[in-house]
Parts: sequence; structure tokens; C-alpha cells
Amino acid sequence: MSDREAEDKKLQTGNTQRSQQQQPASGLGINAAIGKQLKAYYDDVASEPVPDRFLSLLDALDEAETASKKNDRE
Repeated sequence: MSDREAEDKKLQTGNTQRSQQQQPASGLGINAAIGKQLKAYYDDVASEPVPDRFLSLLDALDEAETASKKNDRE
């Protein structure tokens, strides 16, 4: 089970209710939990490799920008 699935299971089983009761009344407890969940999702996505097709498109964009700048100088 991935970290993301484990976090989802915690949220679904109501473990957050217990942690909310222990949080201060300021309401930041749920925001902190949401922030942790979003960070976990982001970390998973950020650690995935970039597909070859995207790398090819980025290379083509770099070449087009270089050619455009070269033509503007002339």
C-alpha cells in the first residue's frame, strides 16, 4: 500500500476525527491535515519520471526559442 493510499484510508476511517478533537479550537487542525495530504500527493507526482514525449516537446520549444532570438538579433 502506498503512502497516498494509507493516508486516504486514515481519512476514510475517521482517524482525523480523533486528531481534530485534540487540535486547538482555532480550526487549523483540519487545514494542517489537508496540507499534509496535498504535500503527499504532490511529492508522489513530483517523483514520477517525465515522459519522453514531454521531453521531446520541451526540446522542440527550446530550439524554437533559440531560433526566434537569433532571428530577432539579425
